[in-house]
Amino acid sequence: MQHLKFTYIPGIIKGDIDLPASKSISNRVLIIRALAGNFEINNLSEADDTKIMLSALSSKDADVFIGNAGTAMRFLTAYFAIGNQKKILRGDAQMNQRPIAPLVNALKSIGAKIEYVANDGFTPIKISPSKLDGNSV
Repeated sequence: MQHLKFTYIPGIIKGDIDLPASKSISNRVLIIRALAGNFEINNLSEADDTKIMLSALSSKDADVFIGNAGTAMRFLTAYFAIGNQKKILRGDAQMNQRPIAPLVNALKSIGAKIEYVANDGFTPIKISPSKLDGNSV
């Protein structure tokens, strides 16, 4: 397995990037914006998955329904694991049959507090505030 190393160098990045309106790219850019601070995004996908991601990121509710948006479920699991609020991520019946244990185990290995609400290894999951203390996953 190839290991990648990322280095964070504080500073301001300015510029414009033209991206296609893909739901996958749109969801990644939305997570980057949520982590890095507010910036303008143009040409977001109109896909339901992107609308779900936008709604979930702005939701103040403790219970967040993701439907069948797999990318949103996985990105939000990691995103909420570094937050300071309790969240329950729920999917529809099809989503609740898709395994999420590898991601949950990786996050737990660095200190995330995540519990399965119904069936081990599957959504829905409860994410509690925690301090991630690992530096490698």
